[in-house]
Amino acid sequence: MDKQYSSQPVEKPSKWILSKWRRPNFQNETSPDNVNEMQGEGSRSNETKQPQQIKKRKWAIPDDESEKWSKDVIEFFNNGDSPFCYSAVFFNSEKLDKRFWGTLLGYCNNGYLTPNVRIHILNLFNLFNNLYINLFVQHIEGWAGRLINWRSREVQQGRTLNLRWTILPPSFVDSLLDSCNKNAIKFANGKVSPFPSFLDIDYVYFPLCFGSQDWSLIMIDLNSLDLIMYNHKCISGDRYRERIHPILKKIAVYFTALLVNIRYWKVKRRQESNITYGANDDYIRPENETYGNEALYVCMLMEHLVTGKPLDLADGFKKCCTNYRLFMAEQIYFWRCLPRPCNV
Repeated sequence: MDKQYSSQPVEKPSKWILSKWRRPNFQNETSPDNVNEMQGEGSRSNETKQPQQIKKRKWAIPDDESEKWSKDVIEFFNNGDSPFCYSAVFFNSEKLDKRFWGTLLGYCNNGYLTPNVRIHILNLFNLFNNLYINLFVQHIEGWAGRLINWRSREVQQGRTLNLRWTILPPSFVDSLLDSCNKNAIKFANGKVSPFPSFLDIDYVYFPLCFGSQDWSLIMIDLNSLDLIMYNHKCISGDRYRERIHPILKKIAVYFTALLVNIRYWKVKRRQESNITYGANDDYIRPENETYGNEALYVCMLMEHLVTGKPLDLADGFKKCCTNYRLFMAEQIYFWRCLPRPCNV
């Protein structure tokens, strides 16, 4: 993080009041043996559906139909046993149809991970009447869910790993920037599994989309109160000032207010401070390489930064992206499950 753009701290934010919100806790199945096994949590053929394991997933319904499922994601896409399926990496019953899998594998939508989106238009303090379009993407939401669930399983197993981080889904930004949204606090107070309390971690990660396919990964260091935006391509000074800087400024204000809301400063016995923000250029790639793979590259960076899994680019960036698409699809399909009772 040597290369950063300096920025002045924002003004001290006012307190907001967020209502308490909680949902039932849930647990997942056992974890891999070590961090390297994040590269593959097992093939479908090796996954034994034992009753005692399935029972741990309180929100999945075990039955005999699981034995008739397609053995892997390629078979499901080409000749699936059903029009869609569900995966435990999501926190609700997302219907993952062939368009979802085809896009992730690179067969549809030119590989862009934005076939299923909900558009939220947020007014950024009416600055020059610019509007920020935030894309809610299923694939990235699911990948963030897989990583945070992996962390939860490692903690439950008592692994001696440095897991003082959390990774939040893209929807966190919507909740954060809407000061009246009571759901923002659920990601920070540690009362909803599998997200740890901000009081017990040092780093907060979340993906952020500035526009169509314009993705970055945000990291907030709770010790130094630095907000770092990991760029995947070069950004001009004018574009940074006009589009990105206002968004980072607003996130810094509301994130600091969120810390006030969960009594972070009081519990940590620290003086309330402002968050500063800047950019990191260590992972920039040429635009002709990342074209069509912007969101995918953010998923790669998420896993690399939180687990230490290396970015293996020995065979070239394009080949690496193709392999990672299949890896993502296999891991999401590995956690295939039946829908929650409330969604049946």
